[in-house]
Amino acid sequence: MPIDQWLTKRIAFINGLKAPTESQRMLVELASIAEPTKQEVRDLDALVKLEKLNERAEEAKVAALKVVAERKEAARKARTRQLIELGGIVEMLDFPVDRGTLCGALLWALDQAKTDPSALKQLKTRGDTFIADREADKKTGGGNGGQTADERLPENVGS
Repeated sequence: MPIDQWLTKRIAFINGLKAPTESQRMLVELASIAEPTKQEVRDLDALVKLEKLNERAEEAKVAALKVVAERKEAARKARTRQLIELGGIVEMLDFPVDRGTLCGALLWALDQAKTDPSALKQLKTRGDTFIADREADKKTGGGNGGQTADERLPENVGS
């Protein structure tokens, strides 16, 4: 875009600002001079360069903010997906949908892991096996492997 056309658009933009900077006000003032002197032309050229740099910096800032927003959105979506998957596990187990019961069960599992370091490994193995069996049953059209929710309780399952 030629400088005259860019300058016309930029002056319109600056005039629309509530609080233009000192250099922007000077740019508008120098651009409005009908027959500028050589010094005024040099000053105007310098202010045009400054304004173009400011414009590019603002565009870069907007692009950076867009990248940050996209990353935050991706992280939010990943967290939402993780929470949905965890909720799906609770549903898959036919676990009582009571916050207190669920919280208590998780606290119990953490207590077991603190007293017996192998407990987490056992829980993971058991959970992975259950999920794999469940997925295999889904593929073959079966149910939950014949286990009821009560049969999966720790006191009813041998380790």
